[in-house]
Amino acid sequence: MKVELRRTTEALTFALLGALVFWTPNILVHWMIAYRFSGFVVLGLTTLLPATTILFFRKVSWPSLKQHSRPSQALFAVLGIWIAGPSMLTFSSSFCGGGLTQPDAWRFFVFGTFLFPVFTLVMSAFDGTFFALLLTTLLLPILVNSISKEAICGHK
Repeated sequence: MKVELRRTTEALTFALLGALVFWTPNILVHWMIAYRFSGFVVLGLTTLLPATTILFFRKVSWPSLKQHSRPSQALFAVLGIWIAGPSMLTFSSSFCGGGLTQPDAWRFFVFGTFLFPVFTLVMSAFDGTFFALLLTTLLLPILVNSISKEAICGHK
């Protein structure tokens, strides 16, 4: 029972970390840019969000962890990014006059979170983070898996 609780806690921690590390820079960019959003901002977010997420987990979080558990932790981080997507995107769009500033925003907030796969994908396309979301979803588990294999093969 203690092992299951520890694994569940660890999975939730990585999901929360993934969501916070990926979406926080997006919220900060929307806060700073507000109505002056452009294609350059989209290119910046497409580079910034995957880079910060992958670097965070590679340099800060994963060096102290067991090599064989990294791929599953990467998947929980990606799952956290997708689940938190509607809420974080709703919050970030509030700086541009949308999101939580609109009537009935909380209803949208709740439904979007329950239907997160569709809402995260569609909302990220409107937010300018579509390609960043797809890149992180693909690269985080792949890079972590390749790092794990290199580390395991290096120790033999």
